[in-house]
Amino acid sequence: MSKKNDQELRAKRFAARSEIASKTLYSIIAETGKEELLRPSSSLLYSALTAGLAMGASVLLMGAIERAVGDADWNYLAIAVGYPAGFLLIAMARMQLFTENTLTAVLPVTKHRRWRSVRLLMRLWAIVLFGNLVGAVLIGSVLSHVTDPELFDAMVTASSHIMHREILGNFIAALPAGFLIGLMAWSLPGLPYEKHGAVFIVTYLVGAGGFPHIVAGTVEATVLIVAGSWGVGDAISFIIPVLIGNTLGGAALFAGLAYGQVHEEIE
Repeated sequence: MSKKNDQELRAKRFAARSEIASKTLYSIIAETGKEELLRPSSSLLYSALTAGLAMGASVLLMGAIERAVGDADWNYLAIAVGYPAGFLLIAMARMQLFTENTLTAVLPVTKHRRWRSVRLLMRLWAIVLFGNLVGAVLIGSVLSHVTDPELFDAMVTASSHIMHREILGNFIAALPAGFLIGLMAWSLPGLPYEKHGAVFIVTYLVGAGGFPHIVAGTVEATVLIVAGSWGVGDAISFIIPVLIGNTLGGAALFAGLAYGQVHEEIE
């Protein structure tokens, strides 16, 4: 293929992407969400469990970077580079992540507004959340046994940022995390060639901003418990407000805004 033809093809692809209207994106995501709502429970559970395990990659890489950069003033920016690792693995393998489903599965509910859709949404959320948290706790529990002591200590240090807020602070900080992950889920159908880049950028913002994520945060909380830096009660006091904040940020705020900008065009 000549250079000119290659440039023309790239231009056509870019034009096709930029012509995707909001209502088209809404329809694509709503249809995807409908398919997720109807998936068998066992499929959802295995996928969610694997996603929880995969999220350990974020804490592992954050620990490795923490060990490398030490106490530099800019270390939080470097450590945040490791935060997207688990999210990228989940995106590549198309596993079930709770915060992403707060958007994709909510949109068909806002569209049809039937009690059956609400029940299916609650089933989906319960299964995916359970699987994600079990996987996160499992991987957080074994990291100390599969890594050397120095690396595990670095993971503990990298995870200690979740200890610095009270319950209300965790809830408020979790709202933008849910919103940003929802924004990522909204954008991906219109980005056929830059999906992994979008996942990296959004989740890096979440990590650099210190916005807690329920699944990644559960891995971090488990690491702190294993290290003796935190108790189970401390972890629960962190997990519950983060869960509520992520859910409201992704579902109530973003899904509501997504529906609001197209509702007159689709009804």
